[in-house]
Amino acid sequence: MDITNHLLTWYDTQKRTFIFRDTGDVYRVWISEIMLQQTGTGAVIPYFERFLARFPDVETLAGADESEVLKLWEGLGYYSRARNLHKAAGIIVKEGFPRSAHAWLKIPGVGRYTANAIASIAFDEPVPAMDGNLQRVIARLYHITANADTPDTVKQLYTLGEKLMPATRAGDMNQALMDLGATVCLPGTPDCQRCPLTSFCLSFEEDDADALPRRDKKKPPKEAGLHVALVFSRDRVLMTKRHEALLKNMYVFLLSDSGFPALREQLAARGAQHVSELKKARHVFTHRVWNMTIHHFVAAEEFSVPHGTWVTMEEMLSLPIPTAMRAAKGCAANILQNS
Repeated sequence: MDITNHLLTWYDTQKRTFIFRDTGDVYRVWISEIMLQQTGTGAVIPYFERFLARFPDVETLAGADESEVLKLWEGLGYYSRARNLHKAAGIIVKEGFPRSAHAWLKIPGVGRYTANAIASIAFDEPVPAMDGNLQRVIARLYHITANADTPDTVKQLYTLGEKLMPATRAGDMNQALMDLGATVCLPGTPDCQRCPLTSFCLSFEEDDADALPRRDKKKPPKEAGLHVALVFSRDRVLMTKRHEALLKNMYVFLLSDSGFPALREQLAARGAQHVSELKKARHVFTHRVWNMTIHHFVAAEEFSVPHGTWVTMEEMLSLPIPTAMRAAKGCAANILQNS
């Protein structure tokens, strides 16, 4: 029995059970694969259930406002995924669902991994969905000692992955490799005694599976100090809609990286007085960290700022607000409740 059949036999009895598995529905596969980008399955499941309840088909998703999609995505992070889903839904309604990995690459928010995952699971196309789990399993199986982040090694891993794909059950094979990587062939500490592929694994034979795959060391994220101004006027708080790439179209409170004296002077000129420093908060993005100091300001009258809006408590809770603003949102809610 070869590697593919051996692993599929293992998968048939050991596979993990998820709500988004065991379905050939391309819409559900697409939504789940987008959500699973950069996010663990445990975090995805409740979002997937809520998303499908509100947007049961691509037509409903395409017809919704982007702000509603972002609100439903709130807390899941990587909000460009939600924006791309909404944009892609409009395209798919007009042109239909792509039926090949190559065609999926033309859809916003879909890269090579996601295209291959959707095409293999929904249409049984024999292409490898090369996520971190597959890279690790294949690098260990074939004892690939070169840096896995270089283009040549990536190409080599894809070629080896393609050879593992069966003519049928390609989706199952990809998910079997993912499950093996997620539960047995773990980073750093592979559980080789439980692995169904030890008789095929060159790294097991060499006794160095824990050292593979080799990768570049990740650069630490850049630290940034920000001041968050909660500016209140009567029963409203000032929020702004982000137009920068990070958190685009999400709502945040007034942010400043110019230092507190400059912020206080800027707001004083608009009639807003500093009341107190409320708390500090920290949020880690993929490549940066926001170290935030949250302040309470009170303005006699509302004033305008670019992309700004003054909102009540009820309105604030209805807006798509990123997790980075969770601490500030909690402070704002407490103040509005007591105003």
